Amino acid sequence: MQKLILLLPALALTACEQKSSGIVVGGSGSAGECALSLDGLEGSQWVMLKAQPDKTELPDIKTRMSFLTEDGALKVKYNVGSLSDVYTYTCTKNAAGDELTCREIARPRDWCQAYLTGGAECTPDVLKKLDPTLSDEEIGKAIEEATANVAKFKDTENWKQFVFNNNNLGNKLQGLLYVKVDTRGCRLRIIDNYMTIYNGKRVEDSNPVGTNPFVKHEGGELLWEHCTDGADIAALETAELPADLSQVKSLREAAMGQQVFFQYLGQDGRAPVEGCEYSYDLWFDGAAPQKGLKPELGTVGGAPGLVYAWSHTWTEPNKDGSPLAGTTTIHRKWTCADTTKSGEEVSCSAVVIK
Repeated sequence: MQKLILLLPALALTACEQKSSGIVVGGSGSAGECALSLDGLEGSQWVMLKAQPDKTELPDIKTRMSFLTEDGALKVKYNVGSLSDVYTYTCTKNAAGDELTCREIARPRDWCQAYLTGGAECTPDVLKKLDPTLSDEEIGKAIEEATANVAKFKDTENWKQFVFNNNNLGNKLQGLLYVKVDTRGCRLRIIDNYMTIYNGKRVEDSNPVGTNPFVKHEGGELLWEHCTDGADIAALETAELPADLSQVKSLREAAMGQQVFFQYLGQDGRAPVEGCEYSYDLWFDGAAPQKGLKPELGTVGGAPGLVYAWSHTWTEPNKDGSPLAGTTTIHRKWTCADTTKSGEEVSCSAVVIK
């Protein structure tokens, strides 16, 4: 998993629902019986309860997860504390019914390469032990591709680098989440780990988020789209673009209270196609969406096309005192009568606000 390591502003969120019966759901303190259950997570959003230097705790949306049901299975979307990435894990409950184990999608070819470069065998039994749900066809294909890839690099000048890439403790081969209900605090306890294979043995270690409480977020919809394009948005001091786009200098920093202007400069979906409708959603710091916006027809760098332009002003620093990375995300969509021409793209940008 590769992540853009910046910080989001932490928002003061109401995460505890008090009922007249004295039952608390998804809160930071208990009052009587806790009604929170692993069976009722679908459709809920959760944010990390971050410990502060003064020993208080602050709900922090920059580390968040959302549960949903897809293809008949409980899944969780989790951003692992990243500004731009959202990963999907599939969850299963243990026999006792008190813990969920949520796993990223299996990557058996990469697992096999790790075994082979670590001096171990990669067999169907080995891969099946890592993930019993893998089919014989998936396992056979993974072993074939991994074996061929290893042979391609073996005895070449790139072999040492290939071994290092596949056999090191930081090679995150699968994200793992362990989810339990903390009945005392009536919240979730999340363990954020990853699995790797080092020197032929499976190893599990902690991601930077580690083990933390998460509380229910009911302050509005949060962003659950994975950003696939982090280079095509320009952050500008003014709304005007130079005619020569090679002269665009995107801001890396802006002042608190300064209006920052953004434009999408990429080419995907910019030229309007007959029979297609275009729209976009905007997000700021992973929250407060503006949905169903329509691009205007105009010019960008002298070329006609759809113009996606917007602005935002950051006025409040992070409540925990951490540096503020003002983020904006645009989810562009085009729906066409000819569905083969339909598409979408999620682009994002971050500016340090001082």
